[in-house]
Amino acid sequence: MESLSDEVKDLFEPRSHLHKARIQAAGILKGNDWTAYNEVKSQFERKRSEAKLRFQQEFQSRISDETSRLIDKAGSVRRRFVPRIFGSDKFYKAAIREQAKLNVQAVHRSEMTQIDKQETKQVRVLVDQAVRIQEKGEKLIQDFQSATDRRVGQERRTRSWNRSR
Repeated sequence: MESLSDEVKDLFEPRSHLHKARIQAAGILKGNDWTAYNEVKSQFERKRSEAKLRFQQEFQSRISDETSRLIDKAGSVRRRFVPRIFGSDKFYKAAIREQAKLNVQAVHRSEMTQIDKQETKQVRVLVDQAVRIQEKGEKLIQDFQSATDRRVGQERRTRSWNRSR
């Protein structure tokens, strides 16, 4: 059985990773990269809204399907023999319905978590590409500065003014 802290971490971790990726993207992306980021963001917002709408529209049918599945599971033959005087009927319609509702909500939460993970993955790809391009540009500037350094002797061994600072 998972602890409460593990459940909370599993619930909020994908969303927090997405939030961090969005903040990083806002600080780094420019121009065409920003346009691509906005397309990714709108694509996943559409996926989220479709999933929420589908969840709302199919909520009752999903609960009835899950209820029948739970009833079928509870009614399956078990190899546990209990004397009749100690046995009791463990069928509580309200409890089964509530469990079905919880199961349906858990499936919806996991679907939303998967959407968050997919968006985080795509945003990270865009951010990594932008960082690589930025580092490449900085390296070119540093290489140019070192190639055009006209100092001689001891002066050349001291560090010169750097544009990246």
